Formats: sequence, C-alpha cells, structure tokens
Amino acid sequence: MIRNVISIIDGEAGSCGKAKVIGEIATLENINLGASVTNCMPNAGHTFVDEKGQATIFRNIPVSAVNPNTELFIGPGSAIDMEVFKQEYEQVKEYLGERKIYIHELVPLVEERHKQYEKEHIKSGSTFKGCGAVTQEKVVRDKRLEFFKTFKNAVVCSNDEWLERLYDHLDNPNEYVMLEGSQGCDLDLNHSGNYPYVTSRNVSTSQLLADSGISAERLLQTIMVIRPFPIRISNITKSGEFIYTGDYGKGEELTWTQINLASMYGSYPIEGDVECLPYNINLSRVKKLISQCPEIYLKQLFGNDFRKIKISDLKILQILELERLVYKSKGFSDYESRFLEMDMFDKDFSPNTIFDQSEQTTVTKMERRVFDLDIAKLKTNCRINTPSSLYLNFFQHLGLDYKGNIGNFDDFYFNRYLREYFSWLESETDVEISALGTGAKNGERILKKELVKKI
Repeated sequence: MIRNVISIIDGEAGSCGKAKVIGEIATLENINLGASVTNCMPNAGHTFVDEKGQATIFRNIPVSAVNPNTELFIGPGSAIDMEVFKQEYEQVKEYLGERKIYIHELVPLVEERHKQYEKEHIKSGSTFKGCGAVTQEKVVRDKRLEFFKTFKNAVVCSNDEWLERLYDHLDNPNEYVMLEGSQGCDLDLNHSGNYPYVTSRNVSTSQLLADSGISAERLLQTIMVIRPFPIRISNITKSGEFIYTGDYGKGEELTWTQINLASMYGSYPIEGDVECLPYNINLSRVKKLISQCPEIYLKQLFGNDFRKIKISDLKILQILELERLVYKSKGFSDYESRFLEMDMFDKDFSPNTIFDQSEQTTVTKMERRVFDLDIAKLKTNCRINTPSSLYLNFFQHLGLDYKGNIGNFDDFYFNRYLREYFSWLESETDVEISALGTGAKNGERILKKELVKKI
C-alpha cells in the first residue's frame, strides 16, 4: 500500500494559516505534488501570500493551485455558491492557467434561500453563507437542491471518473497527494466540545479522507497548524447585531492590545499585564477618542450599552483598546500611543509606538476575538488526529523581533521564555514542532525539522 497523502488541518478554531503551510509545501522544489483535494464551502477563506506580498484568497479551489503541475480536485463534501465561485475563479486564474479543476458530481449549489434560512434560524454565531442549510437539504434529499454544472475549465466528473483520476495519483509512488483542510478542530460539530458554537461538519483528518473517498491506509502524515493565541469570530455581525460565537475552552479572552504589547516586550499576555506599564490617562483625550470611534467598534469593546459608559470608570486596557480601534478605523497599523510611556522598540519609530497585529476574518471582514491557549483542547485534537508535527504559525505574536525571519531553528537565539514555551507545547501534546511561521508571505518561517516525510 502506497502512503503518499499529506493532510493539513487546523488544530484550533480556524484562521491558523493553513493556506500558508499548504502553499509552502506545494512550492517546495523537491516535492512532486501530483494532486490536491479540497472539500471546502464558501464560508472558507484561505489566503496565500507570495514572496512579493501579493495575496490571493482561495475559497473552493485548492490552494495547491500555486503549483502549476498539480491536478486540482473539489470533492463531494464541498458546496459552491456560483457567484462566489466565479469571482474566485477570476482571482486565481493567474495560478490556474489552462488547467482543469475536477469537481465531483455531488457538489451542491448554495442559493439565496440557504443564506436566508441560516439568518433566521442560527443564533450561535455563523458567517451565514448557507453552508449548513445546503448540507441539510443534501442529507434529506430535498428536490429543490441543484448541483454544480461545468464552468469554464471547472468540469463535473461522475463519481467513478473523479475517483479514477484521483487514484491515478494515489497509486503513483513518486507523487504526493494533498488534503487541504478547512475550518478548525475546535469548530468540529461533534468532538470540539463547543456545540452549538461550531461549524456544520466534522473537522479532522479522518473526515478529510472520508470526504475524498480515500482509505486511512493511504495517509502518510498530518501536519497540524496552530497559533499561540487562538481566535474566534466576532460576536457582532456586519449589521451590528450581537450573536455570541463561543469562547475557547478555559482560555482567557485577551485583547489585541495585550498581544501587541507582550510581543514587543517578549513577555506573555496575562491578566493585569498592561497596568504594570507606565501610563497617563487624560480624560478629555479619552472623550475625543470615543467621539471618533465607529459605533460597531464601540459595541465590540463596550457592548450594547456603550452609550452609558462612564469615562472615569474606564481601565487603561479599555482605553488602549479604544485608541487602537480608532487608529485601525483610520487605516493605521502602527501608531504612537498618547497614553503609554514606553521605550523606543525600533530605532526607525518614535517612542510609544505600538504595532497593531489585529486581524479581520477573510470572509466577513470583522475583527477576530483572541484567546489564551487551552492546552487541554489542543491535546484532545492531537489525540483525534495524531499529527506528525505542529506548525506553530503567527510566531511573531510571541516575539515581534522574529517577524519575517527566515532560516533554520538552530541558527536563531531564543530566550529562556521561548525555549520553555517550546518545551511545554511539545511535552504537553507529545508532538514535535516542525516550523515557526513568522509572517504571512510564502517561505517566512523558521524550520525546526523537515515538513514533509518521504514516501
């Protein structure tokens, strides 16, 4: 039996940077990636950033399209919104060239009624892209359900044709086959422990194999992509409605201000950390910030009763978050704080400069919530998936000095705090770290061990 399947999964609650890892493997010169399979839906948003900083968002189409020699497959676990798919097709055509995309005959189409159904019935956090509703119709064999028809070089294959073409690669001992995961293990419908704040399906390597019609005996390795501080989607919709989207187990909810400051000083964000820094609160300046802050950000920070807040009751962390959100709304990712008194972090910037590393979701464009890691949840996800390695992405959140660094692990100096962190993570999960992702661009990583096993 040939074992040549590489599974890439998200070990947390999504947005750990799977596309970065997939793209890095797909573009390795010593890897013959014969095929890649996705079973994604239009709520997915996987961003590949090339070496020049050009970002491309993949939804249904495999990110492995960045390798011009890889055959591309969309499996029956997918669902396609034609309007979204046509836009995606145009956006990624530079990578596609004249290649065909082989789409399974049982990929259903998401229509407007599916999105409306979710908006009316789901009150536990959702992107409302119709994915759960279309899956429900497929399961009950609803007669209204339509399936994908060929679009340009995206062609429909019968079940037999699709599997036959895929197995040509699986049976080749000189080729790898990639399974590109979507969502994250902590959004798993059944085993995340977060129900109902979950996605509409199971998220695991075994599910990726099942959706693709591949035996588990074919699996070579699973690479689990994680980040130091997991995220969840915003509790606020674009329309300003509050919908609780769940927490991250026992992990404390943090602020991006805490992440930003801790990464600058090489420390770990904990409760009360910001209060330890020298600060000066000017109430008239705070009042001005509130007047400048967009309402949706005020809701994000203070809740529905933001109009009732008393400026004199605000803590320094809330004020710093308010300041950050005002600058973010104006398009600034680095700014000089008017409340903190900090040493100069970078000689090219003024004292008190803060570098904002906050993120927005690829699909909804709302700011992500960020949490401390619940190691027990990660251990559970490792038990279920038995990864061969952990790819620790967003490493710059632990040390901003490492942002954009490239090289081998042994060539870098890591202080005691970071060395203890690595040791703790590997010993608790019983999985070795293979790489530290230091930035969004392809290749921005510190390699600790080889990513891909030999067939």
